Amino acid sequence: MRKERSLVWAVTALLVVASMLLASCAPQATATQAPPAATEAPATEMPAATEPSAATEAPAATEAPAATDVPITGENYSPDIPEPAEPVTVTWSTWVNTETPFWKATIEAFHKVHPNITIEVQSVPSSDDMFDKLLAQIAAGNPPDTAYVSDWMTGALAQNDGLVALDDYIAKSKIIDINDYVPAFLQPARVGDVQYGLPFASETTGLFYRTDRFEEAGLDPNHPPETWEEFQQYAEKLTDKDNSKYGFAVFATEAAYYFYPWLWQAGGDQLNPDDPNDVIWDSPEGQRAADFYVNLAKYSPEDLLNATSWDGRVPFANGDVAMYMAGTWFAGTLLTEFPDATGKWAAAPLPQDKKCATTIAGDHLVVFKGSKNPEAAYKWVEWLSSPQNMVAYNLGNPDEPGTLLPPKTSLLDAPTLYEGRPYMAGFKENMKCAYVPTADQPNFFKAEEILTEYLGRAFYGEIDGKTAVIESAKEAEAAIIAP
Repeated sequence: MRKERSLVWAVTALLVVASMLLASCAPQATATQAPPAATEAPATEMPAATEPSAATEAPAATEAPAATDVPITGENYSPDIPEPAEPVTVTWSTWVNTETPFWKATIEAFHKVHPNITIEVQSVPSSDDMFDKLLAQIAAGNPPDTAYVSDWMTGALAQNDGLVALDDYIAKSKIIDINDYVPAFLQPARVGDVQYGLPFASETTGLFYRTDRFEEAGLDPNHPPETWEEFQQYAEKLTDKDNSKYGFAVFATEAAYYFYPWLWQAGGDQLNPDDPNDVIWDSPEGQRAADFYVNLAKYSPEDLLNATSWDGRVPFANGDVAMYMAGTWFAGTLLTEFPDATGKWAAAPLPQDKKCATTIAGDHLVVFKGSKNPEAAYKWVEWLSSPQNMVAYNLGNPDEPGTLLPPKTSLLDAPTLYEGRPYMAGFKENMKCAYVPTADQPNFFKAEEILTEYLGRAFYGEIDGKTAVIESAKEAEAAIIAP
């Protein structure tokens, strides 16, 4: 799961397609605004974090994640839900690689406990392909029984009458405690008061930094920047353009997405919660956040301005960029794709202003209304949601390292969870800072495209940050209400 590039425009466009495809079998629904997180989290009512999270000391990563036992046993976690009397096959659609020891052992163990249920994997090449395929299957009347989906997909599919409400099943489960899930990750799996999905994997956006570059600049690698002021001071000290060394990286192509945490931290927001046609990122708080954000371009390689955050992983891994905003997925990328950088980087919560705030993203497990075996499908969802499977998938083992976070409070608070994974502690702290906007605006993708354009122009020096948010807000409001 790489939750970094903005997909708001894609979400809304696909929802239009969804409505067309599903018109023959379901009532149309209004799309919800989705804060882009690499992907994706639909906007649901979730108040901003009000309690700041102190920066956590993040020692350099020195080894791959510690071993997590591959689960090979389990039990029937919902005996009150009848087992199928005859053998049935449950189709499960996913883009994750299931040809691994973990997945093979997990599926085999499930079959032993539920001998009349066979899990048949429907592999999808990537998360980008998942939504299109699911829509086509639903329109053709042959959806999978269950699927692993990005969080924004859950609300989109549920609002188009494509998913089974899980509340009754959850009530009969011995291991699913809905109150144990981190609220920010649970909310995108709900529509109104109905639970349509169960969070399975999650991440927040934090700050990665090069400990070796900190030492070279005379900065304490055990003291990452905790405030905006410190962050700017560090970025300046870490920038040596004559030697092609830079303190930070910004991307004009993804400018809006990486602006949001600073906007929220300053006390601003994208839209007025009481009037979703009112763009408010040009508030005094937004203007100050934009000036701070745009100023960071002074410490960024110019050749990255027209690139993406995915491209930016390379100059960070080779030490040319000293600080980098990313989700927990990036730790796994560094460990597996850039092993030579191990021991030279660490991670921490984002520096903060008036309060802490960060973007979030996650993946869900859902059951489809078109399933002929919804009870059996739920038992598979429940099986994967067991504590041992959730931890094993998110954090992995030496052969299959994982750097995502289990979205349950009880697991996140386990004292041994971060042994051998010091870089994960800061992201856990970030959970309390997760923010999901409350405004419901189906045309928000138009507004965000405009904000990205103007902030990008500011990065290139055409305008300042204040002007970027003021002018983009005017244009965005017109675009939102345009037919």
